[in-house]
Amino acid sequence: MSKEEREEYEQLMQENAHLEEQVDIKQAVIRQLITDIHTLSQEVEAMYLQQKWNTTDRGQTHPSPGQEAARICQQLQHNPQLFEDVLSRLNQRTAQLTSQAAALKGELQKYSKT
Repeated sequence: MSKEEREEYEQLMQENAHLEEQVDIKQAVIRQLITDIHTLSQEVEAMYLQQKWNTTDRGQTHPSPGQEAARICQQLQHNPQLFEDVLSRLNQRTAQLTSQAAALKGELQKYSKT
């Protein structure tokens, strides 16, 4: 085998190794997606059943979103100091979700470049 053939062979082997690595990564991503989809489908099914039957796992009735909003408004009306607490928690949750979204976007960009 000549030097040129050997170099070409080594280059092909490196490309092959890189492609195998990419396949492994994509397969891992697919496996994770399958797991996530399965988990989400179970959660959606549970939520659907809870909405359909309007009960919690313990059999307690869920308040409607309107009832829950009215309850929160009444509590805030009777206890104005809670407003700042609620607003603070909402801001914290917004920041947390924004941070998670940025991390997930970064992760997706990492995979989209491969």
